[in-house]
Order: sequence, then structure tokens, then C-alpha cells
Amino acid sequence: MRVLIIEDNLDMQANIADYLEKDFSLDFAYNGDQGLELALANEYDVIVLDLMLPGRDGLSVCNEYKKRATSLAPIIMLTARDTIEDKEAGFNVGADDYLVKPFSLRELKMRIGALARRPKERIQQSISYAGLVLEPDSLLLTRGLQKATLLEKEAKILRLLIEGAPDIVSTASINYALWGEEPPESGALRTHIYNLRKSLSSLDASDFLITHRGKGYSIREVKEI
Repeated sequence: MRVLIIEDNLDMQANIADYLEKDFSLDFAYNGDQGLELALANEYDVIVLDLMLPGRDGLSVCNEYKKRATSLAPIIMLTARDTIEDKEAGFNVGADDYLVKPFSLRELKMRIGALARRPKERIQQSISYAGLVLEPDSLLLTRGLQKATLLEKEAKILRLLIEGAPDIVSTASINYALWGEEPPESGALRTHIYNLRKSLSSLDASDFLITHRGKGYSIREVKEI
């Protein structure tokens, strides 16, 4: 389990390290900018974030991390402030838990363990090519202001084609991605390609999908005239 501790008090860093390093893999940052850089560059199970930091404070770090990270680790906010307004400010920028100083290191360990057991929130990333934008998690396909919702397998096919563009993606590769070692009868893929082409047609983009007989399929870029 990997934990990032963003805390400017070196004595507290040392105490936390002594107590937790036998159970967790720990990274430390002593200011907000360094903490944010580490949080965005690595994948952590939990982030322990002090509210009062040199330079960028904990509220700013938390807010920026929630905006920019693609995989969100839960955040425990550390603070000497214990008013409801202070706690509300932390929760409003995305903190998941709040621990008031001075605190028990045993309690900190328990809270880290509890948050680490939660499923990590993944931020949906869209992929695009030739003016088409696909959001794989929601199955939403857009082109300009036009929208269409794909079926799951059609979305998977389009994702493969976009990721492979402009090259041809072989029929065998698509079959394996959809069904593994045991693809169904030969007409199944053609049915999904037909459905995908219909969805593209609703966006005036049916000619984007190119069939290469005996080879596979590709998405082509349509140049503006």
C-alpha cells in the first residue's frame, strides 16, 4: 500500500515514518507544490495532506489534485483547526476524511487502512481522432454538437480503431479484444461493424469507417476543404 504524506513539520514526518513505514510504502513532501507534483506523477492508495503548508496550502493542493488527476486517491486532511467551517472547507474541495492535531498515530493508521479499502475513483478519459470524440466509460460518441450512444462492443471496436489510427486494425485483433480465444461465428463481427457504421451515420460520419477486405478496419481522417 503506497501512501503520500504532505506535511511541512519534519518532526511529525519522522514520527509518522517511524510508526507507519513497517506497514506502508511512504513518500514525503514538505510543501504544497512538491506534494501536488508527487500526487499527480504517481498512483497512491491514500494521501495524507496537512492544511497549513508553505506556498500552496492544503486546500489548494486538494482542489488542484481533484481537477487534474486521472485516478483519485482518498485524502485525509490534517489540521490544527477544528471548527465546523474549517472542516466544511476541506470537504468542499474534495477531502475524504479529517483529522485534527494532535492526533493518535494509531488512529491515523486505522483511517488510512479504512480509506485504502475503498474502490479508487477513476476519471473518465475521452479519446479522439478525426473529429470523433469517444468517452469509453459512458459509451458516448460526439462529433461537434452531434451525439450518439454506442453499444458496449461497438464502443470497444471504435476505441481500438482510434488507438490504432491511421493504421489498419486486423480482424483477428478485434475478434480477440471482443471475445478472447473463442470468438463466435464469423458474422458476429460484421454485425457489430454494421451497428457502429449506423451510429457514425447519425453523426454524418459513416464514411470514416473503412473496410479493408481480408485485412481489417480503420478510421480515416477527413480533411477540411
